[in-house]
Formats: sequence, structure tokens, C-alpha cells
Amino acid sequence: MGEALNHFLTIGWKVLFAVIPPAKMLGGWPAFVIALSLIGAVTYVVGEVASILGCSLYMKDSVTAITLVALGTSLPDTFASMTAAKNS
Repeated sequence: MGEALNHFLTIGWKVLFAVIPPAKMLGGWPAFVIALSLIGAVTYVVGEVASILGCSLYMKDSVTAITLVALGTSLPDTFASMTAAKNS
């Protein structure tokens, strides 16, 4: 059930990034340019969402950015540690 839900929630990202051509095409340049453009677009969207979140919580943009970066870098390590502890 969880795997199906995860697939359903991420299908938009999968379809969006499926437009990246194969890396073997033209020395990889089209894949590089398109992937870089999509990463830039996603970064812009995340920045706008963070700005709206900070505005709705009456927080400065700098505080919101620092908080989201801290969460984004700490949570993967937390889940990896939790998984390792459960499997020990």
C-alpha cells in the first residue's frame, strides 16, 4: 500500500523528468541542458513555496530558508540512521 501511494504521489515528477533525452545522444549535451533547466525550475518552485510558507507564518525569508535547508539535509540522515538501527 505504501509503495503504491508513494508512486501515485511522485508520478508528476517522474513524468516531468522523463523528458530528459538519453545521455548518449549528441555527447550528453541535450540531457545536461534539459536536466539543468528542470533542476532550475524545481528550485524556483521550492523557493516560491518557501517564501509563501514564511509569509504565512510571519517569518523572514532568511529564517525560512535556513530552516528548510536544515530539514532537507538532516531528515535523510535521520531516516538512514533509523533504518540502520531497526535492521541491527
